[in-house]
Amino acid sequence: MSKFERDYRKLLVEILREGLSTENRTGIDTYKLFNKSINIDLQKGFPVLTGKKIYFDKGLAEFKWIYEGRTDIKYLNDCNVKWWNGYGKEDLGRVYGYQVKSFDEIFDQVKYVIEEINNNTRRAVITLWNPCDLNKQVIPCCYTQFNFVRTGNTLNMVMHFRSSDVFLGLPYDIIVGALFLYTIAKETNLKPSILGLNLADAHIYNNQVNSVEQYLDNEIYELPELLGDYDNYSLTDYTTNKFIKTNFTI
Repeated sequence: MSKFERDYRKLLVEILREGLSTENRTGIDTYKLFNKSINIDLQKGFPVLTGKKIYFDKGLAEFKWIYEGRTDIKYLNDCNVKWWNGYGKEDLGRVYGYQVKSFDEIFDQVKYVIEEINNNTRRAVITLWNPCDLNKQVIPCCYTQFNFVRTGNTLNMVMHFRSSDVFLGLPYDIIVGALFLYTIAKETNLKPSILGLNLADAHIYNNQVNSVEQYLDNEIYELPELLGDYDNYSLTDYTTNKFIKTNFTI
């Protein structure tokens, strides 16, 4: 059992046991805990869940969609990513990709952090939370910051979440964050090391509880390795348990 998936399972159990049942904008209550953290060592394997089927290609597509500054639905649909379709928009507005590549309409934050990392500063931060653009987004970004920390020849990154759907959304968000760290590390000739997750509002929706319990009963496996580079990322030896049908809430 990988430490990553063991830590993830502990968080699910903690939320179910100790989380406060809370109302929210969706009309479906959540069990919620405040300020939970996980550190993931990327040298121990790529952090993709093995206890349920996760579609790496969909996480990869969402990463590239953001990294390239895109906000259109067509790109995602062409890659068989459908979870954004519920907003009924062809373009989602100034969401993740826009903030990463065109913050304040002009600022490329990927280029900025690469320069800061190469200069060994403590200022390599990508921010996705722009209050001036909140009314121009279908939904505010759930993860709001990538903070890169260089230590010798290694690169770490903290990913901060204002809100995290821990069972359904977080596994794909972890893929996006890990690929950001791998990609920026390659651009700066560093070794990717620790991906830290800070979840300000860590929650499980009430209509997901049965699925969570099913996952917790499933066998899990060793983590796969990430191969290739930006143009052809893939996983090797990814062994996974069965797909779990889960209620999706947006």
